[in-house]
Formats: sequence, structure tokens, C-alpha cells
Amino acid sequence: MAADARKEPGPKPTDSPKTYASFTPENANVLPGGSLNTAGGRTPNVGITEIAKSITLEDFQTVHTKPCVRDSLLMGILGGFGVGGVKAILGAPMPKASNWAVGAFCISSFIVYEICQYKRMVEKEGMKRAVEIIDRKKIEREEKVKEAREKMRQEKMEADAMTEEKQRKERRWWKAW
Repeated sequence: MAADARKEPGPKPTDSPKTYASFTPENANVLPGGSLNTAGGRTPNVGITEIAKSITLEDFQTVHTKPCVRDSLLMGILGGFGVGGVKAILGAPMPKASNWAVGAFCISSFIVYEICQYKRMVEKEGMKRAVEIIDRKKIEREEKVKEAREKMRQEKMEADAMTEEKQRKERRWWKAW
């Protein structure tokens, strides 16, 4: 009985060791976006239902805040109104003029959107180049300042050495009491 009281309870042989959550992906080729790369992986098949489920009301409420969308939609409206109005004035039937208006809206919106996106891309590249140039100039300026400081330090050391040498030469080797 005394031997049993001194014995500490330990793990039972039937207990399994603790397992911790693994944060490594099952496939080593999985990218952070969830797709697989070209090293033998396949992208998951996405159907129309998955696409429709991903669209929310907020997407339509904030579409005007996206870059280039507002300008392209306004230009599309103007283009559609202009083409549809001209077709109606020239005597085309209303359904035909409406079809032309919708087509002009779609085409002009697409073209203006793509032009705007291209301009943004060019501006981004220009900004990257400007930042690179600024960084390069900053490094060059720092190097020039460092060289100037080194040169001034050398000149000061030489001047100090000259004054010290001059003072040493002017010193008398004898002292009068």
C-alpha cells in the first residue's frame, strides 16, 4: 500500500501523444492565393454558380469608387446617347437605335476603361522610375557628403600636423629659470 501511494500517476499506455495543428499545406506547390503553380498542379474548376455566389450587393454599391470605372461609365453613357440619338434622328426604328445605343455604350465604356488603365500603368511605372532615381541620387549625394567630410578631416589633420610641427620647431630646447 505504501508503494502505491508513492507512485506518481503517469501516462497510460493507451493515451495517444498530443498532436498539434499543422500549418503546412498538403501540397508543397500551393500558393498563398489558393491555386497551384505550374509544377504539375491544376487550378480548381470554378462554375457559374460559384461566381454568382461570390457577387454581393456591396460590389454594386461601391463600383463607382473603383479606379477608372466612373469615367468609363460616364463616357459610355455619353457615347450610347450620342450614337442612339443620331440613329433615331436619321430615321432608324427605335429598337434598332436602342441596340446601337447599347452597343456604343459597351464599346465606348470598354475602350475608355482600358485607356485609363493603361495610363495608370504608365504612371505607376513612371513613379517607380522616379523613386529609383531619387534613391540613386540620395545615395550619390550621401557619398559626395562623405567624401567631402573625409577630405575636410584630412585637411584638418594636415593643418593640425603643420601647426604642431611649427609649434615644435619654435619651442626652445633650453629653459630659463
